Parts: sequence; structure tokens; C-alpha cells
Amino acid sequence: MAAVVLGSVLIYSLFLPQAAPKQITLAVLPFPEDGEFTPLSVGFSAALRDSIAMSRDVAVVDTVSTNSVMWNPDKASGASHILAITHFVDGELHSMEGVLERIDFRVVNVSHPNWKEVLNVQGLDFDESEKLQSQRDHLTLQVRGALYDNSSLRTEPEQYESTAYREYLESLGEWLLLHKDSGLLSSLHEAYQAETKDLFEATGIASRPSQKLWQAVAAFEETQDTVEFTETVWQLAGEYPNSLAVNTLGSLAYDLQKLRLAEHVWLRVARLQPQSAFVALNIAHIRRLLGDTEGTVQAFRIATLRDDLNIVDYFKKLDEYFVNENQNKVIESFDSDVIQALRESSGGLLRGEFLIGASIHVGTLPFNLPNEIQTAKLWRSPPLWLRENDPRWVDSRDFLIQHFPTASAMASMTLLPDADSKEVIARLFAPRRPE
Repeated sequence: MAAVVLGSVLIYSLFLPQAAPKQITLAVLPFPEDGEFTPLSVGFSAALRDSIAMSRDVAVVDTVSTNSVMWNPDKASGASHILAITHFVDGELHSMEGVLERIDFRVVNVSHPNWKEVLNVQGLDFDESEKLQSQRDHLTLQVRGALYDNSSLRTEPEQYESTAYREYLESLGEWLLLHKDSGLLSSLHEAYQAETKDLFEATGIASRPSQKLWQAVAAFEETQDTVEFTETVWQLAGEYPNSLAVNTLGSLAYDLQKLRLAEHVWLRVARLQPQSAFVALNIAHIRRLLGDTEGTVQAFRIATLRDDLNIVDYFKKLDEYFVNENQNKVIESFDSDVIQALRESSGGLLRGEFLIGASIHVGTLPFNLPNEIQTAKLWRSPPLWLRENDPRWVDSRDFLIQHFPTASAMASMTLLPDADSKEVIARLFAPRRPE
């Protein structure tokens, strides 16, 4: 009997972790360089996060949430709880006279009271004759192997010229360090996404999932083929469940009133962007439309904890009128200081879905042409807690149709035909094993 039990334990420990999908949420902490955060070290850790995020087995927290927590002395000690992670990766680059020589890194399991290192590599040679991109890929495979990640162990297929890639990492790190002390974390997520797109347009370098999404958006702008676009976004979100395609799918699902799908997708985004009040507000709104009172209250509670713009109370008041069917009641819009803060935190540019939605709430969209509207959105449903017949939405909808082709694209009633199926929704982000 003892032999049977021992054999069972050995089989479990050796084979089951390789076969069973796990609920792992990972954060890649910002790497210092010789004890200091430098553009290169911060950019390298951000790129490492994007590379690990190619996984389908592991949820990977976004760089903005992770760095903001780790750079805040009041939050860093509780990072594992604030970010709701089970594991983290940290490390340090070592250089001599500006030349990288070696790297230390480790993977730590924090899902139990007694943290456990599952990988610790010290003094790994960092030969700059080998591309930084290749070094990043080497680390990626080691990290994912330590997590028993059995999704396809892919890395970026395109290899970039060494000097150009280093300059890209430094530019990425410079932006993150520039906003290191930003108090407007919620809108900083969208600003970071815009910055990575700007860098891609300037350098041709970006993560594979982001490139595919941007290509799909560009094609949609040209063809206005909502069927092809929606199918592409669905496939990208399922293939890359740690990517921006997930956010885009959430917006599409809401626009098309596939509310169960929208809730499921935004819950996934909340796992990737655990510091965003905007994501929690999206979930609260969808749950209200679904009639889930308890879930709405829970989402509002989370949004309040993450609120850095003092906007949650405004939406709570709107929610009261929404529940009471008081369609004619109009309350004060966003404070003008909030809109100004949103603009400033996005680099002075009005861009991103929530920023556009905020300007609609204020009623100023037709008078202030945004620098860039997130054209992946269909804008068929009003933003949070606005009615279809609200004058602010009616005027803005006409403006969007007039100025942006995606808002006037014809949407087929057959879009996402299986999205209401519980089985299909459950499989969307579920781990998949290579065939």
C-alpha cells in the first residue's frame, strides 16, 4: 500500500503539473540596472512581459499596473495582493561602462504564505554580440518552462536589428520612467497603449499580437467589413488572451449587445489590468444591464478602490437614476478638471475609448475634435450609463457617423453568432494544448 501511495504521489508531482491547466497570474517586475532603474532595464522588462504574454496558459499583468505598484512605497510591500498575482518575475541587469555583461532573474510563487522560488538564475552571461531580443526570448522560455506552461512556447517570429531594438527598448523605458509618478493610473493604461503604437509607427517594432490587431483595425477602416473584423478580433483574443485584442473584443461585444460575452471578456481584462477603475466601471455597467444587482455593487466597490480621478461617485449617481428609470433626470457632468486631467495624462491628446466616452458625458465631443478616436469601436451603444435618447449621445453619435467610417459601418445581425453560448464563452480563454 505504501508503495502504491508513494507511486501515486510521484506520478502526480511529475506528470500532472505538465497536463493540468493552472490559474497562474504572473507579473514581470521592473528590472533595475546595477541598482538603478534605467530606460534600457525598464524597457527590457516591459518587452519580457510582452514576450511571456504570448502564453495561453498564464495570465500576465500589464506593465503599467505592475510598475506603478512597485514604484509606490505604500503599495510595493503588498504587491502580490494588489495585483492579485500567483507568481512574479524579477531580476537585475549588470553592465560595465554601458555594456551589458550579465543578468540575474528568478520566478517566485507567492500563492502560499511561504513564498517559494521556482527558478533562480544568477550571473547569466549577457553577451551583447547576441541580440537583446534573443536574450529576452531565452529568458521567456526559461520562465514559461518553470511555470509548466504547455501552450505553444512561441516567441516573436520577427528578428530586429540589434541597435534598433536596443533604441526601441530605451524609448519604451524612457516613457515609463517619465510617467513613473503619475497619479492618474487608469488613463495611463490607454496612454501607454497609444505610445506603443506610436513607437511601432516610428520603428516598426511591437509585439506580434499588437501588430496583428493594428493591421486588422487599419483594414477595417478601409473596408468597413464588420463581419471580417469581428471574426478577426475574436480569433486574436482567443489566440492571445493577454493582448489588446481582449479589450477590443470587450468593446465589440458591448456594442453588439452580447452582454454575457462582454462581462466575461472584461473580467479577463480586469485580471490583466488590476489597477484600472475604468475596467471595473465597464463591468459594473454591463452587470447593471444584465440585472445583476449584487455584481454591480461589487464592481463599483472595486472601482472605488482604484479610482484616481474622483469619477466613480458620478457614475454611482447615474446608476441610481438608471435603476429608477428616471430617464429625464440630468445630473452634473464630469467636472472640467477631470477632463483636463484625462487629457494631460494621455500626453495632452484626447484618445482612447474611455476618454471619448468622457467627452460625450460632458457634451463637448462635437466641439472638440479628438486627436485620435479608437476606431476599433463601432460606437453603436452609448457610453456608460447614458440612455439611447440622451441628447449628449444623440449629438455625439451623429458626429461620430459623420467623421469616422467605423462608426457608420453596417453591422450584420449575425456577428458573433455563438457568443451567447456558455460553452463557447468558457472556451474562449481556456488553456489549449498544442496538437
